[in-house]
Amino acid sequence: MGLGVPCTRSRSPGMLETVCRRLGAGAIGLLVAISACSGADRGTARPGPDTASALIFPTALASSAMPSTRPSPLLPAAASSRLLPTTTMALPRAPAAGLAPSASVGCGAGRAAGTTVLALPGGRRALIAVPAEAPGYRRLGLVIALPGYGQTPEQLAAQSHLPARAMAAGVLAVLPQGAGPARSWNFSGTTGYDDLAFLSTLITQLVTTECADPARIVIAGISDGGDMAGFAACSLQLSFRAVVTVAASTEPRPDCRPIRIVAVHGDADPLDPYGGGPDGRRGYSATPSAIPAIAAWAALDGCGHAIASVIAPHIVTTTYSCGAQLVTVKGGGHTWPGGSPVSAALGVTTSEYDATATILGLI
Repeated sequence: MGLGVPCTRSRSPGMLETVCRRLGAGAIGLLVAISACSGADRGTARPGPDTASALIFPTALASSAMPSTRPSPLLPAAASSRLLPTTTMALPRAPAAGLAPSASVGCGAGRAAGTTVLALPGGRRALIAVPAEAPGYRRLGLVIALPGYGQTPEQLAAQSHLPARAMAAGVLAVLPQGAGPARSWNFSGTTGYDDLAFLSTLITQLVTTECADPARIVIAGISDGGDMAGFAACSLQLSFRAVVTVAASTEPRPDCRPIRIVAVHGDADPLDPYGGGPDGRRGYSATPSAIPAIAAWAALDGCGHAIASVIAPHIVTTTYSCGAQLVTVKGGGHTWPGGSPVSAALGVTTSEYDATATILGLI
């Protein structure tokens, strides 16, 4: 659900009214090559209908504060800043499938350590956080973290602290923005954007040019970004190590293959109700109840028995032997556990559980 632009709505009768915006969809700008990886395999592109062939890179950020294009209602004013200068690099497309690792020596050597903003064609943007240790000489675990509806990569970075903590852990982190003025994700056929093709191309390029390890990729997201993460994990022909959803409840698609999932959800979430309910937006499916949803993911791997454990005063885990896990935050809101609070209207942000640590621990 929405995490940041003004307009009033309520999801269902008696549900909390919150800020949001619903705008129309347009054509997606897809990512292609960043820089050549020494010894990397090359292939012929089979792009989706809206694939573009250029990336625009500004200079690396001078500090860990993430600038935004305009002040955000989700962040203090100090968290927003001016746009960075940009440079442009356009290289041939990479194959959309077949993520066999190439030689790592020299791969990603052109990318300076730190956090950089990628300005993509079609108005899309992403943050890429590159760890300092030996860039270009070994393959790195990769986290793809998807912001919620209306949320910018900078806002998710400030909320989750994921880029800084990923770099400290020696992990590559990329936070791409949703499509169009609404910054949304197309997991319900509600827009004309091909977000699956966008993510497939993005991940292929990160493996090809940024030394991402195709065997150590975790996709995660909050709210609508969590729904999109689950959809992508089922739909893309990629071998994700795990998917992590935060403040979201989603069920696997009928043709989904087994995959490890950790679903982190507050039982007092005012936007994506823990017990399920109507979404409130035209064309969007109802939110499934969290407990049956995790059971459906576990069933993909033949697991039918779960163990419930109280690991902190307000944290209960429901864990299946195949690795599927629901983390219930008692009294938790539409928030990122262990992260920074965003708005009192979204409910409680617990400090008893660390969603970012869980994501990095799965790499």
